[in-house]
Amino acid sequence: MKNLTPYLIIYNNCEEALLFYKGCFGGEISFMQRYAEASKYNVSEQFKDKIAHAEFIAEGIKFYASDGFEGQEVTVGDNIAMTISFDNEQEQKTVFDKLKVGGSVTMDFTETSTDSMLVTLIDKYGIHWYLNHDK
Repeated sequence: MKNLTPYLIIYNNCEEALLFYKGCFGGEISFMQRYAEASKYNVSEQFKDKIAHAEFIAEGIKFYASDGFEGQEVTVGDNIAMTISFDNEQEQKTVFDKLKVGGSVTMDFTETSTDSMLVTLIDKYGIHWYLNHDK
């Protein structure tokens, strides 16, 4: 495993929130991709300017953020997930197979617009996980 990173779903206000956090912590928005640039996602014209994925980095702080998926219902508490980036596909699958026991898969293995494989689930304790492997 490479690292564990919090993933914030800030539905409909992601860019505003990132700029707010930049003002609070300094640092930078090191990556930001809008849905219009992420060809793997089919969204309405109104949602194309929303953030599909962003990365925020400041001294000692790193997190990912997104506006979420169009139409996604977000409840405070459900809008934070733990993201793990794996070195290889086998390691990703091994951890996935263990975490899914007693939980529920929310998105099966899917190739993303950044050429990685992503699977998402909620474990038996209600923790949301995004398991990622760069191809």
